[in-house]
Amino acid sequence: MPVAAPGKIEYLEGLRGIAALQVVLLHFVTGFLPWAAEHAWPPLRLLFDGHTAVYVFFLISGAVLTPSFARPGRFVVKCVRRVVRLGLPVAAASVVALVLLLLLPDAHVRAAALTGSAWLAMDSSGAMTLGHLLREIGLDSVLLGYREATLFAPWADSLPPMAQSLDAPFWSLHIELYGSLLVLGLVTLRTHAAWLYRAAVLVAAVGFGTHPMFLFVVGHLSALMLHPHPDLPPLRGTGGVLLLLLGAALCATKDWGSVEQLRVWLCQTEFASAPNLFQFQSQLGAVALYFGVLLCPAIWSLLASRPLRRLGRLSFSIYLLHFPILFTLVCAAFIRLRPVTPYPIAAAFVLFLACTVAAAIPFERWVDRSAIALSRLRLIIGANGAPFPRPRSDRG
Repeated sequence: MPVAAPGKIEYLEGLRGIAALQVVLLHFVTGFLPWAAEHAWPPLRLLFDGHTAVYVFFLISGAVLTPSFARPGRFVVKCVRRVVRLGLPVAAASVVALVLLLLLPDAHVRAAALTGSAWLAMDSSGAMTLGHLLREIGLDSVLLGYREATLFAPWADSLPPMAQSLDAPFWSLHIELYGSLLVLGLVTLRTHAAWLYRAAVLVAAVGFGTHPMFLFVVGHLSALMLHPHPDLPPLRGTGGVLLLLLGAALCATKDWGSVEQLRVWLCQTEFASAPNLFQFQSQLGAVALYFGVLLCPAIWSLLASRPLRRLGRLSFSIYLLHFPILFTLVCAAFIRLRPVTPYPIAAAFVLFLACTVAAAIPFERWVDRSAIALSRLRLIIGANGAPFPRPRSDRG
């Protein structure tokens, strides 16, 4: 299997931007239109299918990290870089969330009493302490996960629930870290022994084929489709359109009996698996949509348009910041707008988008880019195990 050349795929940036928008819409609809979240017309649910969108993030990560990890460098250093890349934005977003929550601690509860959303009324009182902030930054958000979403199931009861998180979307970064390290392990094995690499992929498929971690493996295997080898024919055909339609159908109604039978059958050999039909079908929908995009060049230009690419560059910042903004500023504004306007939910939505984008732009520029730059510092491990910079003449 040849090594794919690294490079930015512009249409995947656009896809990432759409996925981030779906997550934002999901949380707003769940908080302010709970009836619509449960009973919306199935095709309309595609607009706010944030669950599938997160799994699309995982697939994209597996694909774009593969050529990045194939560059020369020590395994341990690459692991440290990945932790830095994810940890710095998480730390900054945690501080922002804590400040907003201290300023408006009960705004979401008061707004939930008006909208009827049980999700919006989650108890976050335990999150407003310095100790909780430090634990969330150093342990829960990335390394250990939360009670409902952790790779360390035997210790799940000792972990805090997601309701006590400063920023609930942090749950996915736990999977993101270990999924990316799984890709790093596969890339490393591929450079040493082809048979060992194939065995590792097979073990991953059998061991957690229905778990979100396997999406990183699927994304990794798709890397050559993004950077095809010169000796391989280009991918064309109408299969992409069919996959897009299949993905839309899987996401619109997540209650297929055949999918549940497949999940139950696959779970018999797995040590980590999808806990329910909804999650597994969301993952299958994400896979179908992702490969549908890869095999449908007709939509690449649309996804690579400047607005969607810009949205894609802001996607990580939007993902980290939208939740605390929604639970504080937007809820407080909704309470004040409700007596003075006939459309308080619409006004709150416009404010939500404006505040989220306005906050994401400087966050992406000052925090996200800094994390990327810091994670790309060329480090080597000395004889005593301590990292130190390469000589200036070696810098690229």
